[in-house]
Amino acid sequence: MSKTEITKAYEKMTRHPEGSMRELFTISFPLMLSMLSGYLMMFLDRLILSRYSTEAMTASVLAGSVVAIFHFGGIGIASIAEVFVGQYNGAKKFHKTGEPVWQMIWFSLFLSVIFIPCALFAGPYLVMHHENGILSLQYYQVMMWFGSAFPLAAALSSFYIGIGRVKLVMTTAILGNVLNVLLDFAFVFGVEGLIPSMGIKGAALATGISQLVQVVILFSVFQNRHFRTTHGTNHYRFYPKEFWKQFKVGFPNAAGHMIEISAWAFLAVMMAKVSDDHLTVLAVGQSFYILFAFAIEGLQKGVIAIAANFIGADKWDKIPHLFRSGVKLILLFCLLWSIPMLVYPDPIINQFLVKEDPGEIIEMRWMIRIACIFVWYYFIVDGLVWVSAGILTAAGDTKFVMVINAITVWLFAILPAYVLIMRMGGPPSMVWAVTSLYGTMNALLFFLRYKSGRWKNLQVTAS
Repeated sequence: MSKTEITKAYEKMTRHPEGSMRELFTISFPLMLSMLSGYLMMFLDRLILSRYSTEAMTASVLAGSVVAIFHFGGIGIASIAEVFVGQYNGAKKFHKTGEPVWQMIWFSLFLSVIFIPCALFAGPYLVMHHENGILSLQYYQVMMWFGSAFPLAAALSSFYIGIGRVKLVMTTAILGNVLNVLLDFAFVFGVEGLIPSMGIKGAALATGISQLVQVVILFSVFQNRHFRTTHGTNHYRFYPKEFWKQFKVGFPNAAGHMIEISAWAFLAVMMAKVSDDHLTVLAVGQSFYILFAFAIEGLQKGVIAIAANFIGADKWDKIPHLFRSGVKLILLFCLLWSIPMLVYPDPIINQFLVKEDPGEIIEMRWMIRIACIFVWYYFIVDGLVWVSAGILTAAGDTKFVMVINAITVWLFAILPAYVLIMRMGGPPSMVWAVTSLYGTMNALLFFLRYKSGRWKNLQVTAS
């Protein structure tokens, strides 16, 4: 295959200059909307539960942190199919783009062997260590029963992202989010004469059902005649060699995320032991992050897709331009986010304080406002991490991602939080100050890795 042929294959992704802000935004924007839908699902779950009871909301935060360790571990491995699909697409091997997706579909189904026993037996040991442990257990068990649906959706989405057909991912996620909200109201509060109020268990059930619906839609299109003929999506056989190639690339990335999420779960437990105010400030700050993080994650997926296509097409010289485009978009997003987070955060804050004692609202609002400053800064540095990590992931340099995430979160977030808050009695907003320290160190280390160029010698190429 000539270099000209490979180049033409890549140019089908967009009509914009390669690696430009316009190209990156064109690929990333539907993914951002998809991520917005997913993050909005979590945000609205918490908001609806806060209207049901503050105890249910905080219990979902604690249980959700534990569930995320399992879910994002599976997602981290399953979504690595995006790298292989993108490289095959960039190399014009369109008929092979369905194979890596099927390997991760099988992997997601295999995970049921872990998720189901954990749902049945592990809950009392993982989420019942606080006064609302029974509520957390209900949320945890339902979410674990639906565990395989989350990596399945990630595996199927990777196919469309890798070939640049991202609008379906966006549309499916939005439909799933709308369904989740409707089911949330029906299951959490109940429908008189039809559905009993299920509280926190209903919120988890609504999320699980909406995720399954998304899987059904994505798989149905994945199996249509066009994709079966042109992209080999009917090649459903399990190929051990292909499977292990993806697993070896995806596992370090997933392990890093699992260790990082474990640290956040540990942090939530720490704050719960200090005081309700500390846990509330952490939970509301996380809710702000959830509300706006869609752009960062969607942008990273766009970076991975484009960088993987560059690597498949042997166009390494375009990657620095892609990196600069990602940084510019992150700074632009954070400028826009400064309005709801720094200038006028009260409308969102007030939604979480509706059941507080009027005499305590003013003090709590002030603590959350201070926390919002640190959350906003964390958005900037975390966004820089995701851009750098996206390029490293596209090249298969996932071991570095794992090691750095595992070390920095405990060294620069958990340890300072333990010393400054648990031992020295720091205020609730300090939890986001130490999180900002962690984000800064992470951003610096990932940038230095990107600038070193060592990842270019480590790339895993689809064959």
